[in-house]
Amino acid sequence: MELSRWIADVDAQPEEAPGLARGILAWLVEAEVVVAEPTDCVLGDVPGGYAPGPSCGSIVVGGGGRFPDVWPNGLELDVGRSAFYGPVAGDTRVTCSNCDAWLPFEAVLPVVEEWLEGGPDALVCACCAVRRGFNEWLWPVPCAFAELGLRFWNWPPLADAFVADLARRLGHRLVAGAFGV
Repeated sequence: MELSRWIADVDAQPEEAPGLARGILAWLVEAEVVVAEPTDCVLGDVPGGYAPGPSCGSIVVGGGGRFPDVWPNGLELDVGRSAFYGPVAGDTRVTCSNCDAWLPFEAVLPVVEEWLEGGPDALVCACCAVRRGFNEWLWPVPCAFAELGLRFWNWPPLADAFVADLARRLGHRLVAGAFGV
């Protein structure tokens, strides 16, 4: 099973996301967490990813041990509208943070698809009629809808200290999760 660990910056604006991504990459390359040259080490519609560097263990739980020798295995930087989520099983309700009414996850997917194509980032609650951005709803698994995200393909769990440091550097709210493929 391939695993994508992700961190999404839910506050990054479209015009600032490319610069923030360049800054994150420069920081991680300087710290030798990833190598500077992009390679074919990730999935997705990106020009390439960044393979683990000699200090990659410094940002994962337990110091890194041995990374799996599998493909894909690298950092993918997602710039532009992206949906980040974990596997949905069991309770599939997306809940209004205003009144606790809920929608089935499947009913929300077409609205998310519309947003990915340039539509509005919001759901209107059928009960309280409040319009809220996707990130303001309560999802059954960690979910984030963002202009900037990092996906770590087949990396061990990311250390909380790394996520906190990244949030400080960006000055934004981050949401982290994982998805098994």
